[in-house]
Amino acid sequence: MTEKKYPLFIKGLQLNQGFYSEVVKPLLDDNFSGLQYSASLLGYGSDAAGYDTETSMDHNWGPRLQIFVNDEKLIPDINNCLRNGLPFEYKGFPVNYSEPAYDKVQRMVYTDKKPVNHLIEIKTAQKYFKDRYSLSALKNFKNNDWLAFTDQNLLEITSGLVFHDGLNVLNPLRTELKFYPQDILKLRLAVLWNYIWNKEAFIGRSIALNDFIGLKIQAGRIVNYLIKILFYLEGKYIPYSKWFGTAFKDLKIYRNIEKFVTGVLTENEPLKIETSLCALYEETVKENNAHPQLPFIKNKIRDYFNRPYRVIFAEDIVSGLVDSIQNEKIKKTNLQKYAHDIILDY
Repeated sequence: MTEKKYPLFIKGLQLNQGFYSEVVKPLLDDNFSGLQYSASLLGYGSDAAGYDTETSMDHNWGPRLQIFVNDEKLIPDINNCLRNGLPFEYKGFPVNYSEPAYDKVQRMVYTDKKPVNHLIEIKTAQKYFKDRYSLSALKNFKNNDWLAFTDQNLLEITSGLVFHDGLNVLNPLRTELKFYPQDILKLRLAVLWNYIWNKEAFIGRSIALNDFIGLKIQAGRIVNYLIKILFYLEGKYIPYSKWFGTAFKDLKIYRNIEKFVTGVLTENEPLKIETSLCALYEETVKENNAHPQLPFIKNKIRDYFNRPYRVIFAEDIVSGLVDSIQNEKIKKTNLQKYAHDIILDY
């Protein structure tokens, strides 16, 4: 077959909303009358998160989605129907894909022969979410479930689009997992402030020692924690590092604090770095105090005991958050042990 070039890029969610309604749905309607199923594009991938660009087209991108059914016995018949019934292209993009490489990567490949090797996942919802996210149930989540979740997993489940929910399983699941319950939120905020507590005095200490490299490293880490706090305060899950800066720009507070973040990360005069960081502390505390369900934080930059190191005294913030947690088991959670997925870049 003559080599063809992909058409101009369009967002994957837009592409696949059309792919479902114009191609996949009619095929299912014609061949499986009365089939109860759900269809979506969620889970892995920059396209499901809405962050895809033209570069994303080189792997696991294109006409793709998930179909969920209740009966596993239907899966082979649905798969066979799609392999032989799907068109070779949709909006000029191949519906056919390469076989998975060693790293499970698949790429769009033009073909003119059936059956096509499509990239439509067909599973029961229970198996999909158990295999990918270790969910043993799809509703009525308890505190232990919430403690085990990672932001990225929750973001993948709640992002993307549900095209059809005939099983009435995807929309309720996404609604229940929309954001953390209050006690879990307070715990995760306490973890982030706890890391700031352990580092905030190092800013002044680095300045006093003329340690510019140490100053930059510590200030950058604190900015990272503060931005993660702001994600939570806006009721949003924290994306993994690839999309962290991009998603940060979507926060409502971004325009108000961009200059302070830029000041910390790009300024070369130590005292100006400290000043920008202190302003960022104050804006973050102000945002916290706009939430009446969270403990009020004293918004005052002070010297670190008898040293001229300007800090927000995050120790007091941590204590206030932990003390306000209602569930005793959550309140006793070790902050350091619980910190893994919200502190490390993954």
